[in-house]
Amino acid sequence: MNTLEDRLREALSERAQQSTISDDAWARTVARARRRRSRPSAWSRFMIPAAAAAAVIAIVVGASLLAGDRSPRGGSGPARPATASPSATPPAPPGRNDYLMRQAPPVSAVVPVRLSMDGKTTWTFVWFGYMKNARNQGIALCSVTDGDNYYGSGGCGAATVGAGKVAISDGGTGSIRLGTVIGQAASVTAVLGDGRSVPGALAFGRGFPYKVWAVAYAQENNARVVFADDGGHELGQLSFRAEYPTPSQPRSGGIVVFRYPAHVLEPTAGTMKAYLLDGRLVGVTGKVVGFWDSSSGSVIASHPASGPPAVVNMGGEIVNHAKLSEYYGYAHENVTRVVLRLPGGAEYGVQTFAAWPGSGLRLWAFTVPSGALSVKPSQEVLLGYDAAGHVVWSGR
Repeated sequence: MNTLEDRLREALSERAQQSTISDDAWARTVARARRRRSRPSAWSRFMIPAAAAAAVIAIVVGASLLAGDRSPRGGSGPARPATASPSATPPAPPGRNDYLMRQAPPVSAVVPVRLSMDGKTTWTFVWFGYMKNARNQGIALCSVTDGDNYYGSGGCGAATVGAGKVAISDGGTGSIRLGTVIGQAASVTAVLGDGRSVPGALAFGRGFPYKVWAVAYAQENNARVVFADDGGHELGQLSFRAEYPTPSQPRSGGIVVFRYPAHVLEPTAGTMKAYLLDGRLVGVTGKVVGFWDSSSGSVIASHPASGPPAVVNMGGEIVNHAKLSEYYGYAHENVTRVVLRLPGGAEYGVQTFAAWPGSGLRLWAFTVPSGALSVKPSQEVLLGYDAAGHVVWSGR
């Protein structure tokens, strides 16, 4: 028996002995690991920080791993298909200590997909599994991408293609979009808003309930991802709006909105700052407001700051086991107070304060005990008051 066979046998024998990850461990590992108060679906996609990639080992833990399933299955590129060749060797796949592998242990082969964009190559490893403590949600598609500065980024998401549908999207990483598609699909192509076509890749392996599709293109483009059969007949398509990369945190111009203790927004204490940004950075006309915390995590408004709504809430999330939830955002200059009204009548709020001179904006932030928040956020109301105490805006 050779070394590879020894390692595979050892890994497979340990498959059933994998331990779960506690919420605390996951929160410490995943940057900005948050839970919305509405409790997200088990398929909320999460990202792996670069540090997690260091835990990847060369042995793939999969109940039905076959050596033949490790070969590349195809690829994509902006001008031509990046088809795999026998000499194109993928990096080591995620192994038994990879965080996604622990969250959703494979019940299928782990298959590498080669994609290219602007001359740069990435390898995305895909597999199917069941999320820990969420088997009733059905099977999930998981992926981990390496290469071109991804270094182990990935996530898990819904995999089931519903009745009457041809394909679904599982999100993706950076410029890569991927998901599942019915078995009749023989090709996938992204048609960009300017008419250019980008060939994609289809992958299939042992234990796959569906084919996996993947395509890489600059996300600043609107796109239609088109699926066709062997005869070139269109089976269906998915539409995607343009997305823009997160701008870098500005070196100046930040205003401290609030300081938070440990386990409110992050495992450690820190500061949240607001910045007024050029909307062109995120595909918006005019100025937009962005927020950065001490760990460089960011959230940026998707609409012009001068337009509606008059009150914008960027917070209201709950970190695992946190006792407080931070609500924060910005408002138009006629809003002097922001109040959250809960279904039972309890209210929490704060006076707004002036932001950037001449911007016509004000900032605000307040905390709410996590235990007071409703299990039905749709029943919560956010109110904006003017200086005379009149409600000038209400929403959620």
